[in-house]
Amino acid sequence: MTRYIPDFRQRPAASLGGAAQAPKIRPGYVYFLRHLGVMVALMYAGMFVLDPAYEMAVALAGVDDPWGRLPVLSNFIMAFNMSVPMVLYMRHRRHQWRAIVEMSAAMLLPAALTTIPYLLGVMTAGALMSLSHATMIPLMAIAMMLRFREYAGHKQGHGLPASAQESGL
Repeated sequence: MTRYIPDFRQRPAASLGGAAQAPKIRPGYVYFLRHLGVMVALMYAGMFVLDPAYEMAVALAGVDDPWGRLPVLSNFIMAFNMSVPMVLYMRHRRHQWRAIVEMSAAMLLPAALTTIPYLLGVMTAGALMSLSHATMIPLMAIAMMLRFREYAGHKQGHGLPASAQESGL
């Protein structure tokens, strides 16, 4: 009966005609891109969860349209709201404080840099928000690339002293 069962043994790589030489994606790059995606998702989560709290607080102060009437403050608040979940996630993943500060700076720096042209009258409030948010993700990716090893091969306990890592804390 076994003579009718085909033989599915693996063929040698040399007989595959170049398929064995196909480029493989290194796991570090996959982890890096996954981490970047998680960070972007957390940015949006922070914006959708914390921005309504800002709008309610400003409404209690008597301002009905904070995005139109207070664009500079709203721009900084939104950048802060987007940073909060990222900071919490990075602390949970035990990243070093220096990396957390760099990532937060990548979020807040565009708000600061776009404020100057707005105050000079060169930029509208809509452009202020759009340009600020459009530059956050590239700056965040640059901050991550500067610490590629940390984001591409992150292990639990990173940032802890060696004695704490060995003891499993």
